[in-house]
Amino acid sequence: MVAALGVPLLCALVYMVWIPHGNGGRSAWFATKIWVLVYPLFFFSLIGLGGLIRREDRVAKWPSWRVVILTGFLTGVGVALVGWLMAIGTPVGEIVKANSDNLVEKARGLGFATPGRFLMLAAFITLLHSAMEEYYWRWFVYGHLRQMVGHWPGHFIAALAFTGHHLVLMSVLFPLPLALFLSFLTGLGGLIWTLMYEWQGTVLGCWISHLVMDAFLMIVGYRLIMGAVI
Repeated sequence: MVAALGVPLLCALVYMVWIPHGNGGRSAWFATKIWVLVYPLFFFSLIGLGGLIRREDRVAKWPSWRVVILTGFLTGVGVALVGWLMAIGTPVGEIVKANSDNLVEKARGLGFATPGRFLMLAAFITLLHSAMEEYYWRWFVYGHLRQMVGHWPGHFIAALAFTGHHLVLMSVLFPLPLALFLSFLTGLGGLIWTLMYEWQGTVLGCWISHLVMDAFLMIVGYRLIMGAVI
């Protein structure tokens, strides 16, 4: 668990702070994704496939698949709606716009500042990366933590670790108060998703919720980056 909790944070420091440009930054970014995908494979024998391709093996009265899908969709839309209202009705939107140069610089450094490359990145993050994060942070990290330290400590530790690499990203892009606030919201999202996983016995609902939220963020990112470079 030490490696599982710490490596994503370390890699984020590499590609966002220490080597933010060029091949070094891109390599660290891709290495993080490989880690997220591959590291849990070494522990399949300890957890099994419950929660991934079927419901978990614990005895519980699971909600129907319709409820799982609907809950995932509605929570994702609800969070995206709150984000949109914050962007248009609070100072958050103006602060984000005022600091869009930082976002553009990072996108250029990682090679994603053209419409075609950004759309490829957006498709990857929305469809695949959201699934990878649910597989890693909810199924693997939380799934192990609840066995080691119990359910509620597992919820909070998993949410805190999920927040860590996002805090690095936010602190590079935005002023520290806004970075802390957005990172808090990220951790709250992580907590909601572990609670959903515990209730539903599957990562499907969490993934749908995460996918919708990431789609909203990619739309915001596209407008900010392409508005500055085109």
